[in-house]
Amino acid sequence: MAIFGSLNHMSLGDLLPLLAAQDGALEIFNLERQPRVTLYISKGTLYCLSVGGRPVDALQARSVVGELMNARRGSFEFLPGARARRCEERLDLRMDRLLVALTSTQDEFMMAREHLPHPDTVFRAVGEGGPEDGRLEDFWGRARDRLAAGASARTLAAELDMPLDHVRFYLYKLRQAGNVEPVRVRATRPSGDRSQLASRLLNSLRRRFFGQKRDGAWNP
Repeated sequence: MAIFGSLNHMSLGDLLPLLAAQDGALEIFNLERQPRVTLYISKGTLYCLSVGGRPVDALQARSVVGELMNARRGSFEFLPGARARRCEERLDLRMDRLLVALTSTQDEFMMAREHLPHPDTVFRAVGEGGPEDGRLEDFWGRARDRLAAGASARTLAAELDMPLDHVRFYLYKLRQAGNVEPVRVRATRPSGDRSQLASRLLNSLRRRFFGQKRDGAWNP
């Protein structure tokens, strides 16, 4: 039986549990900020997700589903028995666990929103181990090499094809866990500037105590 409707009347968070025992494809379209999204479901597992016909990896899939859970504009239709024609990376994400993780993450995100790092703050990985929070593992695995050299949220969002605020939240959590730290840049004045400053200061003292310099001599 086909299921269809509007996200304005039923959110994705309410819809997915109803499809937990179904096999097929959930198509979501007429979205405000992204192309058609298709979730391929089998026996309570999200095994593939495509955006605009392009399959995405597990990290991107979590971001997409997280965004859609808040969407109130868009239409959906469930096609029983439909299968993914191509899926380079099988996701195997249990929908019940995915929903719990995303719900808790969204609650934390709202509480931390005012404390998220600036998009252009550069972070660098520290220590040898990774995060203990399982929700951060996929992001850490994809971003670790970039963070080893130093990267900002804006740069990572573009390279990983993720929403900027999601990356800012991941960096916020990784910093709390002690896995990354912001790069502190100390502004240094070139030696030429320092010598010019010393010269100006010396001339100022001479004028104060000896007067103005006229014809090569200091005259009061």
